[in-house]
Amino acid sequence: MSKKYQLKDSEFYLKPAELKKVVHTVPNFRDRCILKTFAQTGIRRAELAGLDIRDVDLEVHRLRIREGKGAKERLVPITDELASDLLHLIGRRKTGPLFVSLRGGHISTRSLNRIVVQAGELAGVKNPNPKYGGRLTCHLFRHSFARSWKQQGGSMESLAKILGHSSTATTIDLYGTESIDDVQGNYERVMGAL
Repeated sequence: MSKKYQLKDSEFYLKPAELKKVVHTVPNFRDRCILKTFAQTGIRRAELAGLDIRDVDLEVHRLRIREGKGAKERLVPITDELASDLLHLIGRRKTGPLFVSLRGGHISTRSLNRIVVQAGELAGVKNPNPKYGGRLTCHLFRHSFARSWKQQGGSMESLAKILGHSSTATTIDLYGTESIDDVQGNYERVMGAL
């Protein structure tokens, strides 16, 4: 008896246009910066929640992840646009959390979940993974970042370092193969030529 083939969570992702729509639909600047950070860095929600102002290096455009999975520290590049947005978000503050909660402390992972779900609903963008009932998740941004990186020809070694994987084998296992959408697109391209 054969097992039913099930797609891995890492095979579900949002296309760049969908990510942009989610990010730019949100009217709140802090929340837009949160979504942009997820979309452009692929960091985990706990990593984002733990960021302090001291972790942002605006001169070389990097975030320092001090509390990564497995207690590993790493540096993650950021775009000029994100660096500019974070500079504006930080303003005159010199210390403290990068993303401040309504109570003045670090934003919680629960709040990040809520922001992501509400942004998806506002933008009308649904999670392609049926197990989440159409609701966006923080981790979907990570998968989307990695899939986009691969589709744009980025190196797997760089992706492994950005994502904080201890081995490129982990990255290749998760993102090195084509997604089902890539397979479908290739199939249609080839079969359309026959």
